[in-house]
Amino acid sequence: MLKLRRILQTLVATTLLLAATASSAAPVDISADEISRGADGVIIAKGNVIIKRENETLRADEVLYRSKQQILEARGHVVIESAQATIEAEDAIMQTNSKTGHMNKATIILPDGARLVAERVKRIDDQRFEAEELTYSACPIDEESWSIAATKAELDQQDGSLTVQHSRFQLWGVPVLYAPWWQQPLRRKSGLLMPKVASGKRRGTEVALPLYLAIDPSWDFTATPHWMSARGVMGSGELRHISSLGFERLQGAWIDDAEINRQRYRFDGKMHWDLPANFAFDADGDFVSDPDYLADYDTGDNISAYYLTSHATLSQGFDLNSFSGDWMVQARHQQNLLLANNKTTLQILPRVESRMQLELFPNLLLHFDQQTTRFDRKIGVDGGRIDLHPYVEIPWQLAGGGLSANMQVGAHHTRYWLQQTNLTNNKPTRSTFEANLELRSDFERISDSRSWRHLISPIIRYDYIDAPDQSALPNFDSGFGGLNWSNLLSGNRFIGNDRIERSNRATLVLESRLQHKPDIDQAARDLLILRAGASYDRFRKSIDPVLQAAAPRPFSNLLAEAIWSPVAGFHIAGSGQYNHAERYWATGYATAGYTDGSGNALNLSYAYTDARFTARSQTINATANIRLANRWHASGTWQYDTILKLSQQSSVTLKYQHPCWTLGAEGYRTNRRTGTTNAANIGFRILLEFKGLGSVGS
Repeated sequence: MLKLRRILQTLVATTLLLAATASSAAPVDISADEISRGADGVIIAKGNVIIKRENETLRADEVLYRSKQQILEARGHVVIESAQATIEAEDAIMQTNSKTGHMNKATIILPDGARLVAERVKRIDDQRFEAEELTYSACPIDEESWSIAATKAELDQQDGSLTVQHSRFQLWGVPVLYAPWWQQPLRRKSGLLMPKVASGKRRGTEVALPLYLAIDPSWDFTATPHWMSARGVMGSGELRHISSLGFERLQGAWIDDAEINRQRYRFDGKMHWDLPANFAFDADGDFVSDPDYLADYDTGDNISAYYLTSHATLSQGFDLNSFSGDWMVQARHQQNLLLANNKTTLQILPRVESRMQLELFPNLLLHFDQQTTRFDRKIGVDGGRIDLHPYVEIPWQLAGGGLSANMQVGAHHTRYWLQQTNLTNNKPTRSTFEANLELRSDFERISDSRSWRHLISPIIRYDYIDAPDQSALPNFDSGFGGLNWSNLLSGNRFIGNDRIERSNRATLVLESRLQHKPDIDQAARDLLILRAGASYDRFRKSIDPVLQAAAPRPFSNLLAEAIWSPVAGFHIAGSGQYNHAERYWATGYATAGYTDGSGNALNLSYAYTDARFTARSQTINATANIRLANRWHASGTWQYDTILKLSQQSSVTLKYQHPCWTLGAEGYRTNRRTGTTNAANIGFRILLEFKGLGSVGS
């Protein structure tokens, strides 16, 4: 109690001392275990000294405050904390008004964790420092792998740079590079980025050196000369902008290909704006000079793409109490990379689409959907199409949720305006009536401990669509989709709006789930899921024999699926559809995989499609991510075509991830042939990245 009383007395004395010096010095808030005032007006604070001024706090073992000169002299475990940095020093002399000063044996810790350790530091202001005999590193303090040592340096946080003189780049304390001058950016700043290096069979040895230009806080541009020993020099650029509305990104690349002696290029971009009144504008473009460009130069997922799509879309959503919906207007350009030219490829210029819903009562909804499209192509039928789709929806659910139903009744009306004058009917129309009813019931049983749950859910759906023969209508965007889980509970299995299936169909799906919840606070986990479904159609008549060549059967294929997950992270699943009329499996898919919480993952799958159902295919896919040790990671992909007996794509990556740097290497093989080469693309890429410095590789 006596010690506590003395501390309180000291705090009161501090307030009096500060009031006495307020007229001649900047206000300083001092607290300490012991505070006294000398005859010359010097305030002496000892033990757990804390000084607060504006947005900065100073802590030390002992502080002398010369109020007339407005100077602080701090000694012993000096720490200065602010939003800009944390400074630790052996001793410091600070000017209270200007925040200038000197520190010995100081460490400046920046907000991102980077550190500058110096024998002497001169503080110019709260943003700039001059240091002597220093080292700088962005590594964690106990994992320092690289550092920059120098005799002098200037740290400018406002400019975002560290400029050093007579510098040495050190790896594990060993100098490996000397530079008389070095400027290290501390944040986004113009300059050269780390080069990218790779080697492959199609492009040869590759070296790229990006130049980054920070135009202003919202704009930047990256120019990259990219040398390839087998192709020549590619020039590419990327312009980016961000604002309160959204973002824009434009990118282009061009090369005079030495192997085929032809100019080749690619332009792509993406933008998104959030506009007032819940409007949004989106644009996404991608265009290449020739069908083989991606296979020769792309290194991402697009390397096997056969279609490139560009679009610009203006959209708006609205919700006015019981009236809600959305609309959009869009222009779309498509590039077919399977064709020598794009003259027969269909373009959409433009499309206007809307969906509206009016809730008259909780169980009565009125809908009106429409789509109006102008189709354009240089060779082939083009013109316009409007499709109107009004319908009524009646949802219903039994109290408690055991039984639910949804009924829809409506119609489709479609009208065309075709540009070709040689057609006998250039304004064809189509009208259909449709109705469907879907019933779902959930039967569940829960164990006495409430940790086990078994759920059986039958779903019954009936679809009636009175659709005429449509074989004489134009076809701009429709195709017949093979039976799958996404369209089993649907009356129309055609994609696009040019064809509507004629249906008098009943569908049954039966699903069983076994769930386990080990703890009452945890979410239930599915241990076993069994699902089966099929449909029966009385009409059995195709509305377009060209698109729906196979004669419809009364009973559809039987779809079945099973998913077993005995432990968290592990699963075995299989699905397929069985043609009972001809007694064969039309499709089959099986997968097994394991994922844990430490980054290990393994997945193996097999997919099969019979030629009697659609195009024959039979592939094996495998992916793996393995944590070999604390910092070693390995990953790989493999895709094998069992019909061609050929690996279509494979890659192996080995990576070491240090808290301060990353080293990785990837070997790859892609078997896609192109018009410029028939050989498989084999090569490797390397990655070397230093935290705070940049990266080498791709």
